[in-house]
Amino acid sequence: MKSRYLLSILALATGLFVASCEDDDDYSIRTGQIVTSVTTGSASVTAISAEVQGTVKDLSSVSSSSYEVGVIYGTSADPTTAGTKQVGSVDESGNITTTLSDLSTGTVYYYATYVTLQGKVTYFGSIESFTATQATVVTNDAADVTSCKATFSAEISGTEGLSEYESGLKLALSSDDITSANSVELTTVSGLLPGTTYYYAAYVKVGNGYVYGVTKSLTTETQEMEYVDLGLSVLWASCNIGAETASESGTHFGYGDQTGLLLETSVDDYPSTNIAGTTEDIIYNLSIDSSSPMKSQMPTATQIAELISGTTQEWTTVDGVEGMRFTASNGNSIFLPAAGYRDGETTTEDGAGYYWSGSLNVTNSEYASTLNFNSTTAKSGSSMRSLGLSLRSVRPYAELTPESSNIAYGDLEGNGRLRIEIYNIYGSTSSNPPIDPSSIKFSKNMTVTFTLSGITDNLNSDAVGSYVAGLEYADESWDPSYWSNLAMTAYEATVTGDGTYTVWMETSYQAEGAVVFCVDIAGLAADITDMSQVGVEVNSIQLDANIEQAINADIVEFVNKDGNGTDGRIEIYNEYGNSGKNANGYYNESLSFNGMMIVDFTISGIDGNLVDGAAGSYNTELSYADADWSPSYWGGGSYGNATVTGDGSYRVYTYLNGDCSGAVVWTIELYGLWQDLVDPTAVKVEVTSVVTPGKL
Repeated sequence: MKSRYLLSILALATGLFVASCEDDDDYSIRTGQIVTSVTTGSASVTAISAEVQGTVKDLSSVSSSSYEVGVIYGTSADPTTAGTKQVGSVDESGNITTTLSDLSTGTVYYYATYVTLQGKVTYFGSIESFTATQATVVTNDAADVTSCKATFSAEISGTEGLSEYESGLKLALSSDDITSANSVELTTVSGLLPGTTYYYAAYVKVGNGYVYGVTKSLTTETQEMEYVDLGLSVLWASCNIGAETASESGTHFGYGDQTGLLLETSVDDYPSTNIAGTTEDIIYNLSIDSSSPMKSQMPTATQIAELISGTTQEWTTVDGVEGMRFTASNGNSIFLPAAGYRDGETTTEDGAGYYWSGSLNVTNSEYASTLNFNSTTAKSGSSMRSLGLSLRSVRPYAELTPESSNIAYGDLEGNGRLRIEIYNIYGSTSSNPPIDPSSIKFSKNMTVTFTLSGITDNLNSDAVGSYVAGLEYADESWDPSYWSNLAMTAYEATVTGDGTYTVWMETSYQAEGAVVFCVDIAGLAADITDMSQVGVEVNSIQLDANIEQAINADIVEFVNKDGNGTDGRIEIYNEYGNSGKNANGYYNESLSFNGMMIVDFTISGIDGNLVDGAAGSYNTELSYADADWSPSYWGGGSYGNATVTGDGSYRVYTYLNGDCSGAVVWTIELYGLWQDLVDPTAVKVEVTSVVTPGKL
């Protein structure tokens, strides 16, 4: 209702002000139980008339024939004693509207809302004033509208002769709420919500009377919130709600406020339940997720505790704004500005940050759980639900889990391949799909992790024993798509029996839905003795997953392999080399994956630095052993190698069957290069990325 959004500068009354009664013995007790408050609101003014607002609580149990509402007004400072009464109307929510006419231009009028019960007892709201004025206001169109900002201006005239006046803008989410809406300055307003329609009207205010320009509307741009993988249970947004950069404060919200405009100071005006991920969670209702199938929401108290325990915190300054940086073990971080808090209309910037969770305090429901930090510490806390705090959203990883019982698998095409059919418009899954195909949305990559059982001891005596698995996918437009040739590339998996495997694909543009979505394993069905023993589970489908591993560039170096004077080696990490001495066990907690490892590197200092008669072409491949020495790979494979012919960028990769954790030896071999270099110290190397689609 309108009274929920009354501008705080109106200094609203919260109790009874004046009462008159011809017979107190008959009416004082009975009527006191009916009317709990009368409030005088603002007035919309012209040169000769005014529309006055007010409220009354509570007439719900009283017949409309038993009371009268309206405004008493006059030119004396106390119109309640000798003013003129003008009857108004009241709606079911207690909002009173009264129209005053035949006013004198330039005259100051004093007024108060009144309620009279049974023609006997009258209650008044506070006494306010306005000036009947010839001032006019033209609301200009908003300019420079972005997802969270807009610039407002107005043309004001006819204010000559007014001793003083204010100008500003009313901003609301409904045109009906303009006169009772929050006021903002006629300037660039930040903290708007993305993809939201706002209504606004410029005004001139004299006393408590307003002259309004025409009400206009704007719709802010949509926002695609960027998220950061901190290695926690959820992704964390890179900036606040109502902000476009990490250093902007954004909006202060009461707990469960759906508008960013509520200034009420009573906890009764805010939800008293856990709201994260519900319809009372404003983040969940905002359109900030673009093509992601996962919805953003407020963090829970548990997720805030995880953020604190799972990161290191540093008080720092970004773009001149102080705040806390939370850095994860994978090297990624987010910055949260110290935006203070709001109590009603008053914002306090105390050098600290206060951020809502969507969880109530477990011991006192008047409070909800929060993230609190200052220059020395970050901790979980709680705040009164009516306070305005910052919001930082979280989002689940984009991961789908198919219904296992609906997956079709077997030699479905009669070609000896074992096909795992997740969805196929031409197959049996079209009528009973394991997933909703419309939920598949990605613009970077898609990984599919699956588990096979009943294979190892169920192969024919002449079985090959090693099989290539690859992804077959086309979106609803058939482009983008990926059709594996079932030969080992960086996107396939080597299946050797029972176990968990990952296949994947990349794309540079948006994929929407699916018409074909399968995993094929070349030749496996033909080698299986009894297909009824085979079990298949698709563990996860990850969309636009962060599959890169962090690299410690400070310990990467180009060396002579094993001191043999022949081969070059790029040591990413070697427990027995300089990197082991300088960063002992560096990767043993952060590196965790299953299956494929892809390493991109850049090398320089070869061109013009080769001896006469040098080969000029050098086979390059990956070597790796996890912290327990198994799984491991020591080269010799038929795929994943590169040929280095000079300065440039190259890729090496291999598939490791099993879960890999940490590293003991992790290198790139450049066979024969060292002996062909005039000056090996001139060679510089950089590992530009490490991708593990089966990142754990």
